[in-house]
Amino acid sequence: MDFKKEYLDAVLVPAGLLFMFLYHLFLLSRYLHDPIKTSIGYENKDKETWVEKILKIPELQDANDVAVKDKVSAGLGVISSNTTATMTLASISLTLSTLIGGWIASSTNNLVPLEIVYGNISESIISIKYLCLLSCLLLAFSFFVQSARHFIHSNYLLSTPGATKEEDVEKVQKAVERGSIFW
Repeated sequence: MDFKKEYLDAVLVPAGLLFMFLYHLFLLSRYLHDPIKTSIGYENKDKETWVEKILKIPELQDANDVAVKDKVSAGLGVISSNTTATMTLASISLTLSTLIGGWIASSTNNLVPLEIVYGNISESIISIKYLCLLSCLLLAFSFFVQSARHFIHSNYLLSTPGATKEEDVEKVQKAVERGSIFW
């Protein structure tokens, strides 16, 4: 039995999916058991410290002090930049999804030039490949929208006047952390 290039998809796709699944299981267990050893946990710890320092008011200062307002204003600028970047990436994901969907819908029987596809080039397999790509882009779009939602919520919480209590700081920290995780 000769190995044909049509069999390539049957070998590489399951191997790639298995490798990706095992890596994400390893990353999840590492994040749950020792989060500081992952880049996600390390960034979350930094963001918690960042929010705490922005909302921390020294005992000698008033909550309406100019220095406090400047710190909160700088924090709002950073979160606003993250929100803008998230919405830009969501728009790009949605645009690419629309282009791929339009490409699939407008094609009759020749979806792609056969020279650029290696592996199985039957119409059903090519359609499945496009649908998988389309679903990945739509999933990315939904994650970016959730990230923007959490960043907007943290922006709202951070700009609340007098939000310097420990509970308020924890709420802002959670919102910023969730926005970053969906990123």
